[in-house]
Amino acid sequence: MNLKIDKALIKKYLAGLCNKEELKLVRDFLKQENAQQLFDEVWNEQWVNETNANDTDHHSQQMADWKRKIHQRINEESLNSEITVAKNTPIPFIKRITNWQYAAIWATLFIGAGLWVITSKRSNESLVVAYVEKHNPSGRRTIITLPDSSQVYLGPESKLRYAEKFNGSTREINLEGEAFFEVTKNPKKPFIIHTGIITTKVLGTSFKVDAFINKSVTVSVSTGKVSVDRHATNKTESIAILMPGQTVTWNETDHIKTLGSVVVKDISGWKDGRLVFNKVPLSEIANILERWYDVEISFKNKKTLQSC
Repeated sequence: MNLKIDKALIKKYLAGLCNKEELKLVRDFLKQENAQQLFDEVWNEQWVNETNANDTDHHSQQMADWKRKIHQRINEESLNSEITVAKNTPIPFIKRITNWQYAAIWATLFIGAGLWVITSKRSNESLVVAYVEKHNPSGRRTIITLPDSSQVYLGPESKLRYAEKFNGSTREINLEGEAFFEVTKNPKKPFIIHTGIITTKVLGTSFKVDAFINKSVTVSVSTGKVSVDRHATNKTESIAILMPGQTVTWNETDHIKTLGSVVVKDISGWKDGRLVFNKVPLSEIANILERWYDVEISFKNKKTLQSC
């Protein structure tokens, strides 16, 4: 029997109906880079039209049940399956869910990618909340159209995560890195960007956010009005309300905010690939150019790194 990986086999695997030969084929497929894409397509085609994301409490409970069932299934397989590697040495498919590499693969495919799938014993209906995650490596920029038609200009070494459909009363996304946003106006559904414990909230405007890990968060407004808040220990703290040409930088380590002004066209020009530096240390300029063009910059004279 000639077997091949296709959507029908993936569906069979998820239903727990694969034989030993099919199981091995799917497990080998999970090691490949395009595995997530095929799984995503299967989930979306079969269940995305049945999604109802309004009951968030029910989703949380069902999500917990889903993760428990996935972990239980993987552990059950670990007791009954083994893979033979070089020199005919048998090793368990999964030693423990907490430390085996396939646990990370499952998390990426079904949890990290946001495909929350819930199965119910009482019926054959399934409920899905599907998320999309975009990631740019060094030297790459992309334009992303969100479900509400908002445009995101995602910078190099940056990651964006958002729901396939903006259900409920808000439009919420997660950003790690830098991006310029052109948000479709909708007063009834605020647009909220999460960058760690900092949120940027708008109704419809254009602005830029810099939020790399372990660095200060900076928000610069091109058009409209933006509020920036900090959320920690069940408390919300207002950092700033910005108008066009205004910018704020929040340093979480020192709890210091810095307000400033910037030329509006310099903010919007970023999305077109125009970089403007004003009183920026040479070391930081080098970091930005390395990220944008995927190159390595070195200095013979280290004293010049802090010069502007």
